[in-house]
Amino acid sequence: MIKNVVCWTLIIILSFAVITFLLTRFAGGTPSLFGYTLQRVSSGSMVPELEVGDVILSRNVGESDELKVDDIITFDGSDQFGEKNVTHRIIVAPYEANGVVMLQTKGDANYIADNPIAFSRVQSLMLKKLDFLRTIYDLFLSPWGLIIFIALLLLVFFDELMNIIKIATGNYRDEDEESISEIIERIQREDMEKAEEKKRRALKNTQDMVSIMAESGSEKAVPSEEAPEAASEDEPEDEPEENADEKYEE
Repeated sequence: MIKNVVCWTLIIILSFAVITFLLTRFAGGTPSLFGYTLQRVSSGSMVPELEVGDVILSRNVGESDELKVDDIITFDGSDQFGEKNVTHRIIVAPYEANGVVMLQTKGDANYIADNPIAFSRVQSLMLKKLDFLRTIYDLFLSPWGLIIFIALLLLVFFDELMNIIKIATGNYRDEDEESISEIIERIQREDMEKAEEKKRRALKNTQDMVSIMAESGSEKAVPSEEAPEAASEDEPEDEPEENADEKYEE
């Protein structure tokens, strides 16, 4: 059961990661999850704040009052830069002009400010630069990295697919339940062995006690057998009386 949960979790995570990387590399998209987006810097217009290849975490923006001067945003800059997504710093806070909320941005490394843009073009607000993800992006955005990533995904998927086939054919063997039953059997076996060992020790102690009692009983019986010998040694003491009678008769 635990293995199945882990496998499906890995499948979902890897699938989402592959889709994200593929969209980022080939389609130039910026997929988001729960309102948060991972984006990779592709130009040096924000040096030294952001270097080419840096990965940033951004969140979606709902209202214009969430933005202020010095915030770094990603917006649709296709009309100015020929690129779909541009990440620059806000230099003029959102304001209203002719009923449209506008704002102005500029790249830190650029000498000229960008043209004012409508708030509707803003896609996300940068929260943090993720330095540890840069290496992962460089790996998996390379051809070999994508091949390794997809191979890992397929390996996990086919392993789980084999389990599903085994369940369908009735040949599935739950390793977790079997291991638990084996543990129970081992504990019961150990308890039985301990009980038998106690019985053997108790029997040995009883036999030792019987042997000790038998030896002590034989030692007490020895003096009674020597008593007649002592009596026979005393009998010659009566001989002087018989000799006295003989002398008298004479």
